[in-house]
Amino acid sequence: MKELNFRVILLQLLGMIFLIHGTLQLRFYTVAEEFICATTHNNKSECWNRLFPSKEAFFDFWPSIYVWIFLGLIAGILLVSFLNWKHKFSSLNTILVAIVMYIILRLKFFRRGVFSRLFDFFVSAFSDDFVIQFIIGGITFTLLGLLILWFSVKPNLFAVKNETKSN
Repeated sequence: MKELNFRVILLQLLGMIFLIHGTLQLRFYTVAEEFICATTHNNKSECWNRLFPSKEAFFDFWPSIYVWIFLGLIAGILLVSFLNWKHKFSSLNTILVAIVMYIILRLKFFRRGVFSRLFDFFVSAFSDDFVIQFIIGGITFTLLGLLILWFSVKPNLFAVKNETKSN
């Protein structure tokens, strides 16, 4: 087993953030009409009455979305654990990534849309339609998160090679 590798930990944290954000965007895509109605209309509008016939339906809506943050976290931790195990990194790397991600989740980083606002310019460049933005952002950020996680354990990928000729 190798000792702690902070470059790997930082890359895995970044990959986890992208993975969770992408998963959440894909969930928003599946309930786009309800999400748009819940965030832009009040409870007196036609779409509200059609999509949320009772108060329980509205109060059940948000937890059904935010559970996907947790599912993305679990999938990411399993992937990070597998990658660290396969490449013989310390298990402390995985534990530190999990602890920091838990702290980030407790600060409601994803629920407040902090990360979404950072990349609004990217997804809005493709379309003005929120549904299209959700699917493009979800696919892009999920794949980017997976790529970052995969690249995080490749030791020679970012290393500078000093080739010297010996005669």
